[in-house]
Amino acid sequence: MRINRDVVLLGLFLAFAGFVVLLCSVEAWEPTPVKDDQNLYMPGTQPGEAGTFETPDKCDNCHGGYDQAVEPAYNWRGSMMAQAARDPLWMACLTSANQDSIYATGNPNAGDLCIRCHSPTGWLEGRSEPTNTNALRTSDFDGVQCDFCHRMIDPFAALNQPDVPAETDNTAKSMAQTTRERDLSLLSKHHYFDGTPFLDPNTNLPKYYGDGTLPNYVEHGSGQFFVDSGNAKSGPYFDASARHKMYYSRHHKSQMFCSSCHDVSNPVLASVTMSIDTPEKQAPQSYFHVERTSSEFMLSDYGSGGASTNIPGVPFADSCQDCHMRDVTGKGCNKRGALIRDDLPLHDFTGGNQWILGILATADQSSANYDEYNYQILSGQKYEGAQIEVNGIQGYGQELADGSDRATQQLEMAATLTKENEDSTTITLKVQNNGGHKLISGFPEGRRMFLNVKFFDSNGDLISEVNPYEPLVTTQDANGNEVYDSGGILTKTDEELVWECQMSSTITNENKTFHFVLGTDRYKDNRIPPKGFDTINMNERLAQPRWEGADAPTYFTPEEYAGGYDEVTIIKPSGTVTWYATLYYQTTSKEYIEFLRDEINGVGTTLTKPVPSGEAEPYIVQTDPFFANLKGWGNAIYDLWLHNSGAAPVTMAQIGDVPAPPCTVDTPTGLQATAGKRSVSLIWNPVDGADGYNVYYSQNGKYTFIKSTTGNTFKDTKLVSKQQFCYVVTAYKICAADSKVESGYSNEACAITN
Repeated sequence: MRINRDVVLLGLFLAFAGFVVLLCSVEAWEPTPVKDDQNLYMPGTQPGEAGTFETPDKCDNCHGGYDQAVEPAYNWRGSMMAQAARDPLWMACLTSANQDSIYATGNPNAGDLCIRCHSPTGWLEGRSEPTNTNALRTSDFDGVQCDFCHRMIDPFAALNQPDVPAETDNTAKSMAQTTRERDLSLLSKHHYFDGTPFLDPNTNLPKYYGDGTLPNYVEHGSGQFFVDSGNAKSGPYFDASARHKMYYSRHHKSQMFCSSCHDVSNPVLASVTMSIDTPEKQAPQSYFHVERTSSEFMLSDYGSGGASTNIPGVPFADSCQDCHMRDVTGKGCNKRGALIRDDLPLHDFTGGNQWILGILATADQSSANYDEYNYQILSGQKYEGAQIEVNGIQGYGQELADGSDRATQQLEMAATLTKENEDSTTITLKVQNNGGHKLISGFPEGRRMFLNVKFFDSNGDLISEVNPYEPLVTTQDANGNEVYDSGGILTKTDEELVWECQMSSTITNENKTFHFVLGTDRYKDNRIPPKGFDTINMNERLAQPRWEGADAPTYFTPEEYAGGYDEVTIIKPSGTVTWYATLYYQTTSKEYIEFLRDEINGVGTTLTKPVPSGEAEPYIVQTDPFFANLKGWGNAIYDLWLHNSGAAPVTMAQIGDVPAPPCTVDTPTGLQATAGKRSVSLIWNPVDGADGYNVYYSQNGKYTFIKSTTGNTFKDTKLVSKQQFCYVVTAYKICAADSKVESGYSNEACAITN
């Protein structure tokens, strides 16, 4: 179903917004509670219905502190899931979203949607109101945490997770049935906004399930999570033993588990422009695209039965968890008798956001990489009305640094760049999407991937460049503050070689907008589809390509849709002798950071008068007391951007006559691992010219740094007994005072401790 977003709907939106605007002054209004706001209310467990949540520290008692290679706590703490509510970019975005919501509807409730997925425990325990984060407590900033995920249930339990293979063990079958009965019992207590039951008693499916096709309510998403109000934990193993009550959960193995928060639409806009009960009756995958990561997966070969992958350590994928929680060998807890599994999900949840994780890692005051400048900003010492909960990351700098490194590794695995053809005038390159969703996916604002191509003449001089990027240059003023000098700029000489999603808005009258809360459509979406992309059903999920504000179903050829790639031909300038191409990923752009700075500081130009909701002024963050603890984020996020390399692009792949590094070092060979009592000893062949070596845990194709050493041996101690540990090493060489190169990874060596 395509949503008509013409002027008629805009008129309906403005009419409704005029109706809901409060009659008192801006300083006096208070947000309407979720339970009373039909625009915001969606199916799922509501605030106050889930009881209280245990903090991750309690889970750490059994699931942490014993093996950073595989244990859940170490890897989770270094993920953006754990830091979802400490993300400074999110805090700035939330501030802008609250202002946008007031601009359009007269209240900031759209900001509640942000808190819902970034701090689900805070939302479920009723502290998302007000949406300025004033009510959130310390534990709420632990983001998407253990107790929340392991208390989730399936709103479509009656379907029995058809994408998950059936159990063959009788005990597993019985436990799955027990869990299903528990889920249905809990779901029977859920209700809609008007108080009617959520489940149809005749089918045990949601009342608006319809015929099983979109846009009927056949999938949850956009933060529509359903949570057990008790203290029992659910997980993917029937044979686990625990000191707490547990349920065997097929849902936790299903691709639908992740769709709860990774298919995002805006129910506020949907309500006021379509019908008041749309968020209850219609699957969010079918209205107002914000993010469609799960839909992209479901439209691919991976989501429709599974397919082989090009990702190291993941030969086959049929769920999100296969790539983002890859199987490793180890114990899930530190208790005696815990089983050693070779299908233990690595709780690293790695995506591509190495930039924010790297910043957060430097805010750990005990870390060797501690950065006082970043800490002053993030702790609120530098900008009044801008701070994150920094105490929760103290002592976890290495976990965060490792998480940042894994994100870089994930980006390097995400794409393959190959030359398909070259003649005297052109080069044809293929950008292969190795993932199960679009390349790139997720939050659209400022996030992009681009191809840079440099051409050189016979003298080695640069004669032309496609999509040049100018690195950020800053200076410091007399007080030591970062000051913009130049750069941080991508010059788009070829728009088709910049893969991104750009929203548009009939509310702000912008073809291209960063106001994602006010986004009514996509102006551009040329992101590369995954393998086997379903072009027949892509429109109903609003996941079809878009170009210059129009649907572009033929943007990719049938072969490209089937193979999950984009083949591009580039014209070589006259005189070209050599060339090389680099595929880059960038977490965010200068344009978006400046947008956040200006919108929050009240000097933006995209919100205009008359204000649709009837407010006196469009920009109120700096004047309204509601924003007292958020008003500094405009300057804070800009300063973080200046001080942290401007979110410099990360290299994903290169091809062509790539320049040699300033110096080189060979990759170590002959790595051997020998088991000892709760230890593993490593030895490898020395590398000529190496200044040292880095030792890593090997996690089924992902690598976590352990320690550097100058010799060609290393002993890893204080390990769990009777467990397999795998390693790789690299060599490094210091080329100059500020230049260091690292080799590739050695062969993998494993040993089972005594």
